[in-house]
Amino acid sequence: MEPLLDVRDLQIEFEIDEQYYRAVQNVSFQIKQGQTLGLVGESGCGKSVTSLSIMRLLQESANITGEVRLNGTDLVSLSEPEMRKIRGDEISMIFQEPMTSLNPVHKIGVQIIESLILHSNIAPKQARAKAIELLKIVGIPRAEQIVDDYPHQLSGGMRQRVMIAMAMACNPRLLIADEPTTALDVTIQAQILDLMRKLAKENDMSILLITHDLGVVAEMCDYVVVMYAGEIVEQGTVRQIFKNPKHPYTIGLLNSIPKMTGLKTRLTPIQGNVPSLRNMPEGCRFAQRCPHATDVCKKQPNHIQIEPEHTAKCWLHA
Repeated sequence: MEPLLDVRDLQIEFEIDEQYYRAVQNVSFQIKQGQTLGLVGESGCGKSVTSLSIMRLLQESANITGEVRLNGTDLVSLSEPEMRKIRGDEISMIFQEPMTSLNPVHKIGVQIIESLILHSNIAPKQARAKAIELLKIVGIPRAEQIVDDYPHQLSGGMRQRVMIAMAMACNPRLLIADEPTTALDVTIQAQILDLMRKLAKENDMSILLITHDLGVVAEMCDYVVVMYAGEIVEQGTVRQIFKNPKHPYTIGLLNSIPKMTGLKTRLTPIQGNVPSLRNMPEGCRFAQRCPHATDVCKKQPNHIQIEPEHTAKCWLHA
């Protein structure tokens, strides 16, 4: 079966002080229809930049090369008017902070209706009824009244539900969720994740879930891509990554998770910091922080096949 989303050799460069720096290098992954893929890593590793490049929402100074194919169509080569038809229709995105993503001077109903009229070509009255229906689907009480509220009148959890309603308005085939539960408390976080899982199953929708929370990945995802300093260092099924991690960075992330064993155990942090965009190491980008680094790590490693669907970019397995 052909993948719904096929990213091949994606590279993203930004111009800083008249010089280009590579923020994302040789990123390749696929998402099948109905699959949820988790893109994980520390802040600054290139997760959000990768997702924004798929949506073609990066600033004009960004230089994108490679292929991003949605159902066979290369999004990188599309014009902006062509891309506008795809955004919100075939691909939708839930952004990290709904308070800054929702327009504060427009009622939430107006913002949902705008998308429906643009992509579904229905009358305003029908669009309003559909907006109220969507608010009910995502679990918002008193939808008939709240449709006329402004974003600041809602709680964080309610705003995130509105963002999901907007994203689901045109039944997209791919939903990109960038840290969708970051600012929410644990109870609301669980409700939002349950809602996303339910909607994905009902609509046979694929999800690209961007997060640094491995607990969320274990609960939500079928497949995992681990990024570090703009590169993919390991990828595989959820079971492969959690039961048999191979890259020292993936192991470090898993060791940083608190264990609910009832025993007092000290967390094991990953020493050091992510390298600067202006000062990336020539060889393995994780070598400066890796407890297993040797001289060979001064050279760039290749992706090594561990088992079917499971690869790691590390000299330890070469």
